[in-house]
Formats: sequence, structure tokens, C-alpha cells
Amino acid sequence: MGLETDISRLSNKDVRVRRRAVRSLFDEDNPAALKGFVPLLTDNDSWFRSKSLDAHRKWAKLSDDLIPLMKEHKRVVGELLEKVDAPDIARELLDESDHIIRSFAAKNLAKNDSLHDSFANDVHHSVRVIAAEYSKNPELISALIRDSHSAVRRTAIATAAREGLQLDQKTLELGLSSSDPALRSLVASLTVKSGGTILEKACMDAHPKVRKSIADTLRIEVLEVDERINSIAVISPEIIIRWLRSRHDPKATTLRWSMIENTNLNSRARSKLIEQMEGRLDIDSQRLAGIADDDSALVRIAAMNLSASVSELSGEDS
Repeated sequence: MGLETDISRLSNKDVRVRRRAVRSLFDEDNPAALKGFVPLLTDNDSWFRSKSLDAHRKWAKLSDDLIPLMKEHKRVVGELLEKVDAPDIARELLDESDHIIRSFAAKNLAKNDSLHDSFANDVHHSVRVIAAEYSKNPELISALIRDSHSAVRRTAIATAAREGLQLDQKTLELGLSSSDPALRSLVASLTVKSGGTILEKACMDAHPKVRKSIADTLRIEVLEVDERINSIAVISPEIIIRWLRSRHDPKATTLRWSMIENTNLNSRARSKLIEQMEGRLDIDSQRLAGIADDDSALVRIAAMNLSASVSELSGEDS
């Protein structure tokens, strides 16, 4: 009785009674009260119109709850599509001239693959970015990586990285030439799968974000020494030092020693590679002795520390 009484009071001639009814219904927070607020959408008093919109924002749950708003309040409908699944209404809103409304509608329909091409061709980037985020089509994502708006390009590349999409060489090269290091780092992670010259080009980027992205991707995707690892070891050994950090299989050990013994490699890198073997007993003592008299003080110190560590561990085991 209380709910229906308050709803009936919304149409009372006394504005004070109506205002008290609005406050009471909001305090009760019963979604069933929404029907009483629909007539207030066209009320002469702006306060009641505003409260009607607030009621819809608060209680609208079904597609039918949005229909009364479609005539004058389509942007509010768009906002509500974030919590109300109303695909038919969303499709209708895709034809609106207001790009904000279209972007809300596109987000509601984002999982509908058949609409992604349409989103990608929208005149406004806020709609195109929806396609860039949700499409798993390599051709469409490649096209969006070449989009005129940076937000679309960045989102498309992030999607390609997340989904592990195989992009063509031209698209990858375009991404690597971006002035945005965050964007280049995402593209660089994709080149790991491709390998070859495009990966080599990515590794030549001196920006820390790009190098970290490659190293992180290598650790996840490359489980043993292969052509990519050997190639990067020559082009950008710092990246491979990160990859070798927790790897001590025979191939990794061979590569590590070859880099340690490469006097063309800077001393800091070589010493780091030596330090990676601390705590292990399976150390090649002859090779370790061979670098004990190295020209670099950093390398000599690292070698001595490793030798001492091996002796200590051997003593503990005996």
C-alpha cells in the first residue's frame, strides 16, 4: 500500500505532496517505483523531470524500462546500456548522429562479431576503438593499427598482443616506426612470434620499455635457445641476459658461456651472466678458470665470487 500510495501522490496537484512522494520513493529504493516516474519525463517542472531521469538511472533493469526514454533522452539510454542488455535498442542507436550515443551502443553490442566492420568504419574514433578492442580478426586489427587516431591504433595493437594475433610484416613495421614508445613496446612483443628481420628491427630499439616488452615476451613464449635467441644475443645481448636469468639447461648454459667469453661484449653484461650461475654446483671449472685473469676487473671479481661460492657449496655438501 505504501508504494502505490506514494506513486499515486506523484500526480497530486500540490507540488509539496509530489516532492515528498519522490523523496519517499527514493528512500524506499524499490525498483517497482519506476513505473510512477515515467509520466514525469514530460513534467512541466524541471526538478521532476530530473528526478525521473535519476529514477531510470537507479532502477532500469530491462529493455522495456528504456523505451520511454527513447524519444527525448537517448544519451541517457546509451549510458544505461552499460548495465541493461538491450540489443534491439542498441542497434537502433547505432544510427544516431551523436557519436557518444553510438559509442555506448557499440559497447553494448561489442561481442557481436558481425558488427565489427561497421564499427571500424565509423566516422568517430570512440566507435572505431570498440572494434579495435573486441575484434579478433587479424585483417581488421591490421587496418585499425593504421587508423588516423592514436587511441584506436594503441587499442588495436594491445588487442593483437593479448590475442596473440599473427600480423603481416608491413603492419608490424608501421607499428615499430611509431613515435610512441608504449605503442612500439606492444608491437615489439608481437614480433617475437614472427621472428626474423622484424624481430631484429624491434631489438634495435633502445627504449627500455621496448626492450623489456621483448624480454618479457621471450620468457613466456620461447622455452629454449633457438634462432631467435641466438640472433638477439648478437644484436641486443641485454635482452638475452634477462631471458637467461632463470635458465640453466644445456643449450642455455652453452649460450651463457659463449657470451661470457665474448670480450667484445661489455664487462657489465658479462659479469651479470657470471652472477646468474651463483648458487649452482654444475659450473664448468675450466671455463671459469679461463676468465679468472680477464682484462676486465668486473669480470674477474664476478669470476672470483662465483669460484668462492662453488667452493663454499662444495664444502657444505662434503
